[in-house]
Amino acid sequence: MDKRKILSILLTIGMLLSLFLTYEHFSTTADKFCSFGSSLDCGIVNKSPYANLDGISYLLTIDLNLNLPLINISDINLFWDLITSNALLGFFTLLFVYILNKNPNQKVLKIEKENNRKWTIGLLTFGVIYGAGYLFAIQHFILKTYCLFCILLDITLITSLIMALKIKN
Repeated sequence: MDKRKILSILLTIGMLLSLFLTYEHFSTTADKFCSFGSSLDCGIVNKSPYANLDGISYLLTIDLNLNLPLINISDINLFWDLITSNALLGFFTLLFVYILNKNPNQKVLKIEKENNRKWTIGLLTFGVIYGAGYLFAIQHFILKTYCLFCILLDITLITSLIMALKIKN
């Protein structure tokens, strides 16, 4: 099978996982579908303060006791919670990478076609570092519970990056 097609399938899986995680983040109760005891619970992970971008501020200020102001914009209202949600931002990032992958020989937005591969690899690398690195570390060291769908998304991101690196211009 063509490498771009495999990457498209992986990106689609990643987008679907991201959408489920967005749903899980905004649902009023934790979904039993994603809870397998105290060490494997998506609800705890997705409803934690780390499930949004301002979770970085929470980590630095509360957990690491650094003398920094706490940035908590996700609590302002539903709109801010939505646009700072890691899962939704991940969905839009994967959607953008999908569009880049589907149009390798075309200018996408302001990105010249020669740079599509660089942007794809750069965005996926960031996703692996942030998602499979930082967010996994939060689950392991701070929350001490894991989100099965987050781990599946991390595996999808890592596999997507490997596949993107194998694609030649």
